[in-house]
Parts: sequence; C-alpha cells; structure tokens
Amino acid sequence: MPHSQPHQVLSRPRSALAAWLMMGLVLLSLAYGARTGLPAWPAGLAAWGAGIALWPRLDHKQHRFAIILSGLGAVALAVALWRGQSPSWSGLLTKNTPLLGMLAAVSFLQLVGMGDGDDRPLPRGRRALWQTMAGVHVFGAVINMSVIFIVAERLAQAGRLSPRQAAAIARPFMLAALWSPFFGAMAVALTYAPHARLADVALAGAPLAAVLVWVAGRTLPPAAAGEDPDFVGFPMRLSALWLPLALTGIVSAGHFLLPAWSSLAIISGAALAISVAAVFVRSGAGDGLERIIDHAHRRLPAMSGELMLFLAAGVLATGLQALMQTDSGWLPFERFGPLQAALVLGLMIALSAIGVHAVVTIVIASAWLAPLAPDPLLLALMFLMSWGIGLALNPMAGVHLSLQGRFALPALGLARANLRYCLVAYALAVVWLFGVALVRGMP
Repeated sequence: MPHSQPHQVLSRPRSALAAWLMMGLVLLSLAYGARTGLPAWPAGLAAWGAGIALWPRLDHKQHRFAIILSGLGAVALAVALWRGQSPSWSGLLTKNTPLLGMLAAVSFLQLVGMGDGDDRPLPRGRRALWQTMAGVHVFGAVINMSVIFIVAERLAQAGRLSPRQAAAIARPFMLAALWSPFFGAMAVALTYAPHARLADVALAGAPLAAVLVWVAGRTLPPAAAGEDPDFVGFPMRLSALWLPLALTGIVSAGHFLLPAWSSLAIISGAALAISVAAVFVRSGAGDGLERIIDHAHRRLPAMSGELMLFLAAGVLATGLQALMQTDSGWLPFERFGPLQAALVLGLMIALSAIGVHAVVTIVIASAWLAPLAPDPLLLALMFLMSWGIGLALNPMAGVHLSLQGRFALPALGLARANLRYCLVAYALAVVWLFGVALVRGMP
C-alpha cells in the first residue's frame, strides 16, 4: 500500500525528477510572469508532475486533505457543467502555479541565512525580548520558516524551549504575512484579490504588523514555575540586515523598471538573483553552484506538502468560480465594505481556530465575494489578516506543528495560548480595515 508509512523515503531518481520539475516550475513561472509570451500551462504541467512524483512523500493527513479539496472542486465543476456553465479548465493547471513558483524561488534565500553562526552569549531581559521579536519578524519576512528553526535551536536550553519563548518566536513570524512580499500569504492575496497592487498592500499592512508585534510581546504567557523570569533572547546582528534591505531595494526597483512584469515574477527574480549572487561571492562559482544544486535536490522536494495544498486548492478555486457563475451563490450582504470585511474576517479566524487552513478560507471567500466586485486592497488586507492572525489560533499551522515535533510542545496548547492576543489583534485589525476604507473614500 502506498500509504503504509508517513513521509515515505523516495528513491533517488524519483526525488531528482521532482527536484528538476520544481526547478522547471520556478523558471517557467518566472518566464510567464515576465511577459515573455510563454503561456502559464507549461509551469502548471511541471507543478502537477512534481506533485505526482512527490505524492508518496505525503503523510495520511496530507493525502486526505488534498483528496478532499480536489474532490470538492470536482463536485463544484460537475454541478456547474450540469447547470450549463463552461468552466475555465485551464485554471486546473494555472490557478496557483505562479504562486508556487514564487514559494520555490524564495526557498533559495535559505542559502543566504541570517548570521546564525553567532556564538555570543544569549542576551536577557526586556530588550532581548523586543530584539528577538523584531528580528524574527524582519528575517522571517525574507527567509520564511527557516528563521523559526534557527532562532528556536539557539534559544533552547538543553533541547527545551519554553512556551513563552515559542510564542515570542511564532507570533511575530506569522505577522510578517501582513506585508512581506516573500511570504506565501502575499502571493495568495495577490492571486485571489485581482487587481490588488503589491506596493499598496504592503504599505497598508506594515504599520498594522508593527503595532501587532508590540501587542504580541505585551500579551506573552507568563514565565512558568522554575523558568528564568528574564527573557532569554537571540543575539541579532545589525550586519545581517543587508539581506532584507537589498531584497526590498531590488523588488522596488523591479516594479519601477519592469512595469510589465507581474509582482510574483519580480519577487521570484529578486530572490533567485540575490541567492545566487550571495552564494557565489561566499563560496566561489564551483562550490556555489554545487550548493545551489544541493538545495534544489534537498529542499525543493521537501515542499511536497505546500505543493499539494496549493494544487488541490487550485482545483477547489476553479470549481467554486465555475459554480458561482451559475448565480447559485448566496450572499448575506449587497456590498463589500469595512463592516462586511470585518465580519468575514471574524468567520475566517474562527474557522482557522478549528484547524481550517487560511488558504482554504481565502479560496472560498474569494469566489463567494467576487460578484460584489470588492475593493482589491480591502479584500487583500482581509486575506492577509486572516493568515497573520488566524494561523496563531490554528493548531494545525506549520509553525505550531514544527515546534511540537522538535521541542515536544503541544501544538493545541500553543494555539490556545494565543487566544487573548488574537482577540486584541482582531479588534485592532477591524479598526484598521475601517481606517483603510476611510482613506480610500469608501462609504
């Protein structure tokens, strides 16, 4: 049986095939987003080919989740056909492939790192807390989940990480979803909020992220009995800030110099360019190329869970959009303004708390709200808020599961410890939605 063991080890040829298909996905998606004239479907074929090759690597839950999402999408497509609609079949290949190409391209930034070889003593106290949270937020916005492992391993005393330290790492990391162009959340928001502009979304989300990082630090769980009351933090180095600053500069320049390129293509190109340049400068051309190829063979197949999640979500989105075209969708309101955004956001966060991934709720909300022609910035912000705040309550979030697997911290306990913080964050997010709507002149 193919599911007899979770995370089955793939044969070397199969793993290498998946890695090369993933690299093909990156390059083909980049070529499509750069408006070279290449269509989107070749990247989709590469993505599905990699997904099929990596299918045995998924565990039982990932298999079931992918089958359920794809099955729901297939049912929606069947109903749409029965009602006389002509679905956009190309969406099955193209719906999330630019997004997946960007995520795979951004993974190469892990080769650059954040100066984690620092052997200085760990700082202590309130300053150490804010330094750690700010560092995790900024570097997590660029190198994604890698920052969790780098910082957590450094902070762990005798292999143990306290719930307080775990919250101080996880919360600011997830809040980077509100503005970071290198986060999967931004790629999803730009995909499912048509016509939203990266610069507008990032500028609107960054100030709220800064406020919520402060709230996250003020609402941390108290030190446990026997735990050092002084927070033990991570020794961040200012010299490592060159990476986020350089990436920000390249992406900004790309939007100015390459207006025809899609936002996801600019982000992918910037991530690849700076990763290759940094590795070549540090290791030389020969060793640098070897490191890049090793990363492609080792890290890209490890994205099997994300790959199948987004492929299955693409099937669901294609089916839901076809179904909504039949005028069978029910909407409890006639327009989409800040009040409606606040209500939908609350529902999305509540669903996240019972384990529903933000990708699923975003796909459903996008198809559901499309007939109202929602303001793209307001819609994208709502999606990012559901990710940055909602995942903190989700026991199935990758951050919580990673901390559980490495440090034996219960994922459910980590999520429930964020309840008070998430309630405050939701209230501030609602205020922010109304403020954005006011600035944009929405009634």
